[in-house]
Amino acid sequence: MYDDAKALVWNPILRHYVVNAPHRMHRREGTDQCPFCADVLEGRVGPETQVWLHPNDYPPFRPPVGEAYVVIYHRDHERTFTRLTVPEVCAVMRLWRELYCELSQRYAAVMIFENSGTSIGQTQLHPHGQAYGVSVVPPLLERELETVRLELEAGHGCPFCRVRAELENGPYEIVSNASWQVFLPPYVRYPYETHLYPRRHMADLAAASDEELADLAALLLQVVRAYNALNDGLMAPMPYMLGVHQLDDERFHLHIEILAVGRAPGKLKYAASSEMLWSLWTNDSSPVQKAQELREAIERVAHDGA
Repeated sequence: MYDDAKALVWNPILRHYVVNAPHRMHRREGTDQCPFCADVLEGRVGPETQVWLHPNDYPPFRPPVGEAYVVIYHRDHERTFTRLTVPEVCAVMRLWRELYCELSQRYAAVMIFENSGTSIGQTQLHPHGQAYGVSVVPPLLERELETVRLELEAGHGCPFCRVRAELENGPYEIVSNASWQVFLPPYVRYPYETHLYPRRHMADLAAASDEELADLAALLLQVVRAYNALNDGLMAPMPYMLGVHQLDDERFHLHIEILAVGRAPGKLKYAASSEMLWSLWTNDSSPVQKAQELREAIERVAHDGA
């Protein structure tokens, strides 16, 4: 029987935790019954509700170790993310903020994310993302915070603010609006990986205004629609993983990373060899070229939608 108390296992060599959740091995793969549509059909959400939280039916951990939720983007099973409107995506952003504010009171980290595409493990096609509140800070966020601490101690200021300023208006900037900027930095791991930065320093979604969330919604739609327009649509739908990086620490800088795993029509970028074995990544493409391709795709989508 699964022991919740042993959900977090310490790796004494790498000095971080991993999650042990054997009960998740056989989830709902292959079923034609959507648990999120059932929320609507069985009256668990009201007739006017468009976005809501669904408790994860196969949570990797439970309190006090952590909590897991599914964030439903729309009640319509067929409404993919790219078919949502900016106000509809903004409603999702506001739910993200509300959930973050609640979970951050109980947990060290709140991981809001989305897996989009069956090739990277999406098992339910109803438009949705996920959120974990967890009692430990995951290794990547821990390393980012360590970088912030070291840079501040050295008198260099916030490294995220510096990177944003260095990439602004250059060949690595994809698109921007009043509150946010999207970059494809020279150090990306995936050919079409993008990073979204708020123009002002803020640590988490709790600090974001409604206007900033609306701007974020608009840019997210632009980027994902551009992914699907690459190579005349031959890479659509682009499989990707989206993660919101945030911590309840004013030194940290909120940002979003989208790891788009398509590298060419019909081809995926697999994390393998030196990447999985030693975390030494190889990008077999030119970030400047891929940034240009995304800018051109955004222009085409805007022109076609005009």
